[in-house]
Amino acid sequence: MEPKRLKKQLPKILKTLKTEDRILIIGTTNRPFDADIKPFCKVYKRIILIPRPDYASRFVLWKHFIQQNGGLLSKQLNISCLAQVSDGYAQGPILHAVQAVLTERRRMQLSKKPLTAVEFLTCLARQDPVYKEEEETFKVWYAKTPLGKARIKSLTENEDTGKGKGKEKGKDKEKKKEGKKTKK
Repeated sequence: MEPKRLKKQLPKILKTLKTEDRILIIGTTNRPFDADIKPFCKVYKRIILIPRPDYASRFVLWKHFIQQNGGLLSKQLNISCLAQVSDGYAQGPILHAVQAVLTERRRMQLSKKPLTAVEFLTCLARQDPVYKEEEETFKVWYAKTPLGKARIKSLTENEDTGKGKGKEKGKDKEKKKEGKKTKK
């Protein structure tokens, strides 16, 4: 609600904690790029970017959320279609769509009227997706955090060492071929 307030108070509170205190502080936000990155990184030692779910994850999410909220899976409910159409949506909007459809009244009607994908899609359409531009903004911001920098560094090191090994293997193969030719 008021991130400026947290910016001043949270570091003060953290300084009062002792090493033997067992406290885990978790912060979540959908707008991390609005914060000043240096104080943010001092308060939170690890910053993790949770990406949008892929098709397989959305399929599992739909199935799990429907069953968790008392829904029954049937042939009329095409979860594959739901997973495909919900591309671009995070976990929260999918959960809200399921909860909006599976009211107590709707659960009582399940034996007579099975669930269909259309019911969930109308509720999902009212939710805001994560647009590609917004996702890129998250990725750019995350690249400025310590874990983001370390991730980029490890990825570039892996690419460099992977290329180097490939070249060395190629040279070794050439030497072996030359050795075989001279033996004949």
